[in-house]
Amino acid sequence: MRSGEGRDSEGENEVPLASVMAGSRVAMMVTDPTGPDNPITYVNTAFERLTLYRRDDVVGRNWRFLLGEDTDPADIERVRKGFASGDDFVVTLTSHRADGAPFRNQLFVTPVNDETGNLTGYFGMLRWVDADEAALRDPRTISSETMLKELQHRVKNHLAMVVSMIRLQSRREITAASFDDLSHRIEALSLFYDELFQAGERCEGKVPDEVEVCPYLQRVADAVTGLEGRSGLALELRCEDVALPVDTVARLGLLLSEFLTNAYKHAFSGRDEGAIRIDLTRQANGEIRLSVADDGIGLPAGSTWPAGGKSIAEQHDDSATATGSLDTQGKEGATGLGGSIVDGLARSIGADVLVTREESGTRFEVRVPAS
Repeated sequence: MRSGEGRDSEGENEVPLASVMAGSRVAMMVTDPTGPDNPITYVNTAFERLTLYRRDDVVGRNWRFLLGEDTDPADIERVRKGFASGDDFVVTLTSHRADGAPFRNQLFVTPVNDETGNLTGYFGMLRWVDADEAALRDPRTISSETMLKELQHRVKNHLAMVVSMIRLQSRREITAASFDDLSHRIEALSLFYDELFQAGERCEGKVPDEVEVCPYLQRVADAVTGLEGRSGLALELRCEDVALPVDTVARLGLLLSEFLTNAYKHAFSGRDEGAIRIDLTRQANGEIRLSVADDGIGLPAGSTWPAGGKSIAEQHDDSATATGSLDTQGKEGATGLGGSIVDGLARSIGADVLVTREESGTRFEVRVPAS
């Protein structure tokens, strides 16, 4: 029987983040305006590649460390006004890598608010551009800028959730396993950006209202598999050709990431081999079903995962107090933070989550009603 409630369990060894989001081509960072001097709380590997700064050297600092003598004061003022405006903004400016080399980049910033409208974070993307100002007028560059701005608009709800998770898990001392799970969540969002960007390129710079589900789910599955490094576990994806609204696709990818991460970490305790099968189908009535089934050891007796735990808002409120705690691993109830996220994601698209204890293993199924 699996240890812990709802498959969540405690981690011990620190997990290196060098491989996290290695496939993303968009440099991303998240900052916390509620902290002193709006510190950076997360950067992805694409950010590390672009700036040559390691994540550990960046987190906790204000983004201004990227500026230097070559940075135009007028550009810095535009950034300052952008943050003060409370709206999305984009600025092209000269930044500096860790080795001191200057480079031109477009900085796209989106403020992230919670359900009550309070500012909880800033999400930024950095895109390298040619130093020649003429290149900035190239139609392809303008198209890319337009797409990235539209991407920010499209995924604001997802950004709010991810930023909330980062803030939650940065407030408390957490296990390496918890932070590894957070990295998986951000990886899924990063891959979604890539899918939308590629879809926009195919549509002459216009991000479509609907995108194909299967390519994104395949990338999420491959990413989680690569990060987990469980070569003895066989993964099969069977997916019908389905195009769905952007919001729905994003949430299905995040849900898949949660289910796969859970299965890889806990379904095969004490085993080197096993199988996981993913199915995406459209029913005759238009309902979409995403299922993840494993032949592992099954859920603990009495587990209600992913239901029965605190909501994300409750977890956030608890962690914000001096004596409060963040139940990332299900120690304090029937489900930990992962279960809270699954429940919240499903509710956001009006979906039901069914859990079936099969003869060998567990099957999770998300049912999304026809739109």
